[in-house]
Amino acid sequence: MNIREARFSVIDLETTGLNLLKDEILSIAIVPMRGTKILAGESYYTFVRPSNYDLKSMKIHGIDPKTIENAPKFSEIAEEIRKKIDDTIVVGHAIEIDVDFLKKAFKAQGIELKNKSIDIALLEKWLCDRLGDRKCTTDLSLDSLIKDYNLSVRFRHDALADAFLTAQIFQIQLLKLLKYGLTSLERVLSIIDSIKMTRIDFIF
Repeated sequence: MNIREARFSVIDLETTGLNLLKDEILSIAIVPMRGTKILAGESYYTFVRPSNYDLKSMKIHGIDPKTIENAPKFSEIAEEIRKKIDDTIVVGHAIEIDVDFLKKAFKAQGIELKNKSIDIALLEKWLCDRLGDRKCTTDLSLDSLIKDYNLSVRFRHDALADAFLTAQIFQIQLLKLLKYGLTSLERVLSIIDSIKMTRIDFIF
């Protein structure tokens, strides 16, 4: 499939922590893309009410208990989210963490998440190493990529804001790939798979 025809779901989650065994999703944002076009008007964002909430995580994302007390449980929105990302490539920064949390939440509802995924940090490493399009950096954190791409930032650690920033970075990356004649979605996915073997450590 040509990249320009592919459907992407750029996602970002805020969670109570990073421990998959005990932590839960607090908010979910989805910014859809069709090829290189960001469909900002079709974005989706919701808070999610967890079964338990540790106030210590509030210093990262600023989501307080009152904000989520009337939010839906994941079970109430699982089908809606599934439909939104169905038949799309899931895109994000350090995306494996978000995907693992989604898989866990979906599994509890009897839904198996099978979407392919693209991590913008891994793609950035390949663009630097292979194409030499710009100076490479060992810091592949989202903050570093935002700075490198000269994006305007008003909020961070807000799921919708981070998802939109990620979408903008991914949009530029896709345009770079097209510039060098890399038009195949399958080729991009194979690139991501090969880079995963390098065990990159992300700095959040």
